[in-house]
Amino acid sequence: MRSAALLTSAAALVARPTPRHPPLKRGSTAENTDYAATLSQHTALAPFAAHSWRLADAGYVHFDQIVPGHEYMKQEARSYVPGLNPVAFWDTSSMAWARTLEESWEVVRDEFERVALQDAKRTKRVGNNVWAGAADSDSAQKYGQDWKTLVLMDRTTWDPVNSKLFPRTAKLLADAEAPIVEAFFAAMTPRSRINPHTDSCNFILTSHLGLRIPEGCSLTVGDETRTWTEGGVMLFDTSLYHDAANDSDDTRYILMLRTWHPELSDVERKALQFLFDVLDVPDLISSDPVAQFRAEHELAGLRTRPEVRARAAPPDALEPRPKQQGNKKKKKKARARAGGFGVST
Repeated sequence: MRSAALLTSAAALVARPTPRHPPLKRGSTAENTDYAATLSQHTALAPFAAHSWRLADAGYVHFDQIVPGHEYMKQEARSYVPGLNPVAFWDTSSMAWARTLEESWEVVRDEFERVALQDAKRTKRVGNNVWAGAADSDSAQKYGQDWKTLVLMDRTTWDPVNSKLFPRTAKLLADAEAPIVEAFFAAMTPRSRINPHTDSCNFILTSHLGLRIPEGCSLTVGDETRTWTEGGVMLFDTSLYHDAANDSDDTRYILMLRTWHPELSDVERKALQFLFDVLDVPDLISSDPVAQFRAEHELAGLRTRPEVRARAAPPDALEPRPKQQGNKKKKKKARARAGGFGVST
């Protein structure tokens, strides 16, 4: 949901503005910004990612009219990684995480119906922004006022309240090792439409798991229109123009996931992931080792499902102590402590 603006907001934290210029091809080199140089101390930062951040900070918007004259076969992205193929609908038959979700989809549906529908009043009372609408005017224009969400994960960190309300769904997503950045339930009311739009980010795709699908619902991405199926997973590129319709008299419910683009390498994904991490926990790049240590444990907690976190032992006893002043006996040289992503600092 916020992915389209992430690179711009992150680059604004510490990077210098740079002139507008076209993107590099993947694998080429780029001059580091202050921000990219800082991140490269903590992870094997791919050169293309540094360039992508500079482009976002400079206000670059990628646009590609893939099929001339076609209203939907065009790509537009403010958050853009060069070289990733724009495919309207991806084949998920070889993706293990998608097969796992399809095989166990009743787990999600049953928990959703019990918690979100049958116990709706309590869930609305104790949950966090349950069935929230569009966050801003731009989102409202794209999705309409009748598109509602119930968030489980945002930017790879679990919502501590809502994910606890749906523990079986959260566990299934974790066990499936789905490459998710966001996870939320989405409701589309009867006789409503989502206007043609782009999500403006090409390195994160969108996936839907159908839960309650009435007849008369459709999704168009690029030049292809499909219908949802209950228990079926769809994966598509929302940097292409797309829209949706519910022409039935019933509400359509899905589990919606934002996932990493499958063509990203492991290094590239880690570089982008670390960007997200720094946005959530800025002290990950602190020069103070104690602050950085605390930040690493804070991030670990955000990544852990609430019921697992409750069983974990507190890490406070392991926290490094500040250096003591004065004359002390000489101690053995301490080993270098691992920094972000296990890179010694």
